[in-house]
Amino acid sequence: MNSHDLAEFRIEVRPSPETNDHEVCLLADGENLIERFSSGKMGMDPNDLLTEPCPLRADVCGHGVCIGRCSCGDVGCGSLGIQIRRDRDQVLWTASGSPPVRFLATQYNAEVERALRDYTWETPERTAARLISRAVDRSALARRGFEFSWASGRCMDGVMTASLVLTPGPYQVLVNVPWNGQDIESVVSQFKLILGQSPEVWPNVSWSPQAKGLGPPPITGPGW
Repeated sequence: MNSHDLAEFRIEVRPSPETNDHEVCLLADGENLIERFSSGKMGMDPNDLLTEPCPLRADVCGHGVCIGRCSCGDVGCGSLGIQIRRDRDQVLWTASGSPPVRFLATQYNAEVERALRDYTWETPERTAARLISRAVDRSALARRGFEFSWASGRCMDGVMTASLVLTPGPYQVLVNVPWNGQDIESVVSQFKLILGQSPEVWPNVSWSPQAKGLGPPPITGPGW
C-alpha cells in the first residue's frame, strides 16, 4: 500500500488476556495500522475509541487521536497518536515519519458507525458495564457532586464496580456490588437503584483522594 492508494478500513475488537481487557484493532486492507505507524504497541480499549463522541470520526479541521498503547496495556508507558482529517471524499490518517493512509470517506464512515453499533464481541461483564453506564442518572449524581467514570467486573472476582469522581477534592469513589457474572439485568438494576439514592446510604464504598493533602471526603455513612 502506498500513500496514494485508497485502503479499505476495518475495525475489529479482540480480547487481550495479558492486559485483562480488549483491544481495538484498526486495519487498512488487512494491515495492522498500529504496527504500520509504530511497532511494539497494542490497540486501545474499546472504552477509549468506540464511544460517543467517537474520536475516530473524521472532520475537515482534523484532530489528534491516540490509537495505540504500550504492550503492557498502560497508555502512560507509551502511546501512539495520529491525525485524522477529512479531505473532500477521502479520510487521511497521518503520523510523524510515516506516509499517510487514505480511505474513501463513505466506506470509512460506514465502518466507524458499524463498529459503534456492534456488541457481538462483548463478554457479559462488558455488556453489564455498558448498560450500567447508560442506566445511571448522571444528572442526579452531578447534583450531589459526582461524575460517573466507568463500570467494570474485572477489578475483583465476583464483584461489579462503578467508579465515580467526587468534587470538590477530587476523590475516586468505588461502589461495589456482588455479581455472579451472568445476571446482567439484575446488576444493572442494582446500580441504577443504589446510585439513585443519597450517597450516605450507598453500601460497599471505598474512596481515595486524587490530590495531596486531602483528608476524608465530606460524606459519611455505614458503607463508607
